[in-house]
Amino acid sequence: MDYTQRLKWIENVFNGERVAFTPTLPVDRITENDSSSNAAVRLPVKHVALFRPEHYESGYAYPLVIWLHPDGGSEQDLHEIMPQISIRNYLGLSFRAPAIDPAAPSNGYRWPDSHLFVKQFSSQIRKTVHELQKVLNIHERRVYLAGTGSACSVATKLLIQAPHFFAGAALVNGQFSKTDFQSESSCKLKGNRILLDQNITDTTGSPISSQWVTRMWETTGAETHLVNSLQPKLNNQSDLLPFLNRWIMEGISTARLV
Repeated sequence: MDYTQRLKWIENVFNGERVAFTPTLPVDRITENDSSSNAAVRLPVKHVALFRPEHYESGYAYPLVIWLHPDGGSEQDLHEIMPQISIRNYLGLSFRAPAIDPAAPSNGYRWPDSHLFVKQFSSQIRKTVHELQKVLNIHERRVYLAGTGSACSVATKLLIQAPHFFAGAALVNGQFSKTDFQSESSCKLKGNRILLDQNITDTTGSPISSQWVTRMWETTGAETHLVNSLQPKLNNQSDLLPFLNRWIMEGISTARLV
């Protein structure tokens, strides 16, 4: 399959997941109680997972964490990830990656390395968030991307394409492509925040160092906070995810002081 055919296949898969429907009201994954709102929500894509925090307060505008699962995962990973970040501080949202290896479907869902896909995906994320705002109190200036592995490459492209919609991105044990930053020269991310894990896995064939990725983020003007998951105190995901919670809350506290 050549490059053009691959992009067409991605587009067909993506468009095939579009659906207009009025679902049952959002369910609290912790208390299993239905939302009290009667608003009709029409989500633009299928295979979306939602996490609502414990003791949800409709009068409080919650930050939203959009979790991008690694290759081999699915949107349902959200329900394991969010309680490790915080059971009370955030709403959570996750989407299933659209690509799957026909020769090995059991290997799970994968993110395509495609700016065309990300452009379409960005639009669908924004439409989904706007629909969910009908029934959930989402802070429009505190929408954060987060992910691991190849999802970090997707998050990078998303933030560079829509810096005014996303507040920042937490990139943990990431895999990146040099094409992720092909638009960085014209992108100004001053005011956006990046949590960048210096433990970077290179699977692209062209060596990419943590120093190079850090330099590229700094070139955009984003506020970059470095962490190294190889440190003894952060040597597994269960240690790193609470750190992500503190990083987001620090940004909220700083914003209040300005």
